[in-house]
Amino acid sequence: MKGPSPAVPIERIARVVVVLASVWFGFTALWGVLSIPGGGHLGAGSAGNVMAAEQMVRWHIVYPAWDWYTGQPPPKISYICHHPFGQYWVPAVLLWVFGHRDFIVHLPPALMSIAIPPLLYGIAREKWGAATGAVAAAAYVVLPISVGFSQFLNLETFCIFGALLFFWGHTRHMVTGKRRHLVASLIGLAFACSGDWAGYLLVAPTLAWALLRAFVLPVRLTPRFKLAPYARWWALSVALAVGSLVLWLALFYKAEQLAEWMSAAQARRGGEGVKLETILETRKNWIDFSFTPLAIKLGKLAAPVCLVRLLVTRRDEETYSLGLLFGATIQYVAFTQGADVHIFWSHYFAPYFALALAQVVHAIGAGVGLAVRRFAPRRGATVAALVTLVLGLLPVLAMTHDGVLSLWVWRRTGGRYDDKGSLIRSHLDMLAVLEQVVLPRTMRGTPIDTHPSANWGWEHQWKYQGLANTAGVPGAGNPSAASHPFWIARGSAVPSDEQKKIAGIGHLRIYGDTWLVDQREAPGPLDAYSLNEREPNPLQWLLFDPTEPHRIVGSAPDPWLTWEWRTHLGQDAAPPAGQPSTLDEIRIAHNAALARGDEAAAERWREQIDRQLDRTVETRFEPGGLRLIGVRLTGGVQPRIESWFEVGAPFEADDTFAVKSVMEQPSGWTLIPPDKTDREMAWPTSLPTRLWKPRFLYTTVTVMNHRIGRERYWGRWSGSSAPHRADNRPETTLAEVR
Repeated sequence: MKGPSPAVPIERIARVVVVLASVWFGFTALWGVLSIPGGGHLGAGSAGNVMAAEQMVRWHIVYPAWDWYTGQPPPKISYICHHPFGQYWVPAVLLWVFGHRDFIVHLPPALMSIAIPPLLYGIAREKWGAATGAVAAAAYVVLPISVGFSQFLNLETFCIFGALLFFWGHTRHMVTGKRRHLVASLIGLAFACSGDWAGYLLVAPTLAWALLRAFVLPVRLTPRFKLAPYARWWALSVALAVGSLVLWLALFYKAEQLAEWMSAAQARRGGEGVKLETILETRKNWIDFSFTPLAIKLGKLAAPVCLVRLLVTRRDEETYSLGLLFGATIQYVAFTQGADVHIFWSHYFAPYFALALAQVVHAIGAGVGLAVRRFAPRRGATVAALVTLVLGLLPVLAMTHDGVLSLWVWRRTGGRYDDKGSLIRSHLDMLAVLEQVVLPRTMRGTPIDTHPSANWGWEHQWKYQGLANTAGVPGAGNPSAASHPFWIARGSAVPSDEQKKIAGIGHLRIYGDTWLVDQREAPGPLDAYSLNEREPNPLQWLLFDPTEPHRIVGSAPDPWLTWEWRTHLGQDAAPPAGQPSTLDEIRIAHNAALARGDEAAAERWREQIDRQLDRTVETRFEPGGLRLIGVRLTGGVQPRIESWFEVGAPFEADDTFAVKSVMEQPSGWTLIPPDKTDREMAWPTSLPTRLWKPRFLYTTVTVMNHRIGRERYWGRWSGSSAPHRADNRPETTLAEVR
């Protein structure tokens, strides 16, 4: 009786690896799938594509379009004819079924990403074995760029998913000859060619090779295959690719957008006269974080190996990784302006790396197995599979640390990473106010007046579903305001004099840093509300609030916050009653005690505050005697640094405590070198410093979008009358975080 194959245990281990890789990547794709789209590529960028798709559903057109929520069909000039329409048509179907829902922004790319590890496994397993397939699947899911953009509704995920489905269907069709695998390959090609122009580049080398193999090269020069089904697959594939290209160009022509398409392509090019080495050096921080230097080196070493394998074996499967490399390279090098602006531009290299690494370790494993087979014929296959699996998983394990930690960095920054040092804001605090306060009181499509400080973007427009009119101040009590009832702003970007003016014009409601006025109401004293921020429970963390506190906007004014704002903006304020329950309420209680002359109570509250601060950073500033009395680091889903100040003399202007972060050294397990970009980290305070009162305590809050490694956060005052350290040192270190 014949016993089990010695390679079976290796195959079982390989399947376990694939399952683990698929589960992990499924988590990255679905983490926060029901959350409100925030700022950045992952939120606002994805939402913009869905809003363009929403035009199709609402106006029954085949074109994505700008001019969102105008209440009028978009004119031809507003049609978006820069790329194929696949990334719009897919969410349009979901919008037609479910309506305007936040999850539609994340779900299509999440579902496609979930399929990618099994597809990579299936592609590599068909000709090279289960161990090689496991390496391909595992290699993809630990690359930081794959992890970070697994939920990104844009061109790249559509094309990667489509190209891999095309390859998998083809390699299975070569073996089985079954129609369903032919159909799968064609569906994949349709996805790739409807996602982006790069999709054509990803599959072109395989189709070109197939032409040579089927109709040019002598039969003896390639492995045996059945010509009729092969030729049918090739002919249908070419017809679909050419037909789709003709379709897009015809649609562009009908919309009178061919010139606009060419203009957009030219604008993406850029970089004329600049050496490639110089261009890549400017992107080094992004490239290293997206792939890790190890993956970059392995990817470079693998390219000639993959080419040699194609020349030696002359199989279609050997063209897949080279096709991915071909498309990724042209996309990344030719369209320089796009790659300079968008960190995700290099995403196409991720599937290349996964398949190329699998091919390299398979070649090594096969060589070792061949040598072993001379001495132990029965063990050759087992040794080959084992060597392949071990060698392939070693770099995967080395990159796992960075791949896992990168997920939080990508999501916290909306896919922007360091954004070349710029300030990053998710806007989810304001979006929560829109969702919980404004939307229940307005009809869909109602315009809203926005102060320039609101920094109104695509994420706001998606959540609000209405036009935004720029308005410097609210028009309280205006009968015409019924057509655009709400005015919104960000307190942190409104100067102190303007704040006082706005507070006197209408009934101002303050929600954290969000200022809101219902312009239908008569003027009245302001009210401040708590956002009631707390850590999300496990379900909320998994689906709704992965990197932000859970917010439930208060339905009644908060007495502590209302007293503070009214006191500083010159309105009558009733002293808050009861006992403070949070450290910020204790701070306000301290200030209220000083305001009423109760020195003993102020001292008691001050003692409680001091016990919760790190006093080692205490610093005195001149002129005016301002003191940094300590800092407090808070953890959770949104780690923050609170800098606590005691005011001496009043500020003469609206100055800002600017906080920056700099990478000091890598962490113990990371492969990524320290990012050389120094980042701006702190927005101005909602309550301008010019309104701060002597002896009162105030805090500035910095959200730590912490990178991988040891990062130092430091601050200094900036502005027209900014104080400086009494010892004349340039900066104050607030914290060092690993």
